[in-house]
Amino acid sequence: MAHCSNQAVAVTRAFFDERAEKWDAMISAQHAVRLRQIIETLPIASDAHILDVGCGTGVLFPILADILDTQGLVVAADVSFAMLRETRTRINALRQQRSLPAQLLLQADITHPPIHHSSFDWVICNSCFPHFLDQQGATTTMARLLRPKGALVICHTESRNAINELHRTVGGAVGGHELPDASEMARLVENAGLSLDTLTDEPDRYLLLAHRHA
Repeated sequence: MAHCSNQAVAVTRAFFDERAEKWDAMISAQHAVRLRQIIETLPIASDAHILDVGCGTGVLFPILADILDTQGLVVAADVSFAMLRETRTRINALRQQRSLPAQLLLQADITHPPIHHSSFDWVICNSCFPHFLDQQGATTTMARLLRPKGALVICHTESRNAINELHRTVGGAVGGHELPDASEMARLVENAGLSLDTLTDEPDRYLLLAHRHA
């Protein structure tokens, strides 16, 4: 099973490595706008420590940089080194304009993270959750990375049906990668020891918010 999992991660990594340089041109121009609207509804403190799971080209970082001060921290993690390279370029461009929260770029499969448990106030999994082979394992691991009272966010800038249909249409390495239905997501969260606060599924957003108990 471990071999199968490693092979699946390698296939996903190759898919995103190949597309990293042109990724921003491939996605909707509204993606960053909608993502900002989603994130700005969250009560994120200015000194929060945040894990950006599946950071891609770093689209989340400028949004977080507008919320966090220099006491804040963003760890941007992705299995794709090419995607992380794009994130680094984005951060370097921002650094020329303003002060930024602390940041760390980490190439890793977040289901086997080289990170201590209870390290983050927020774990944000944006446009990434369908790509986990073991979705229960991923949810449980992300939950363990939260500090007491920390929150897990799983979000997309389209509905569940739109995301799943997109992956079916693209096929190949991401053809079977889907967001589960609401009842399954609630089960995954509960099994991970989290309490589900909200699950919104609308044409322009998907947002699951859950928290770890004190």
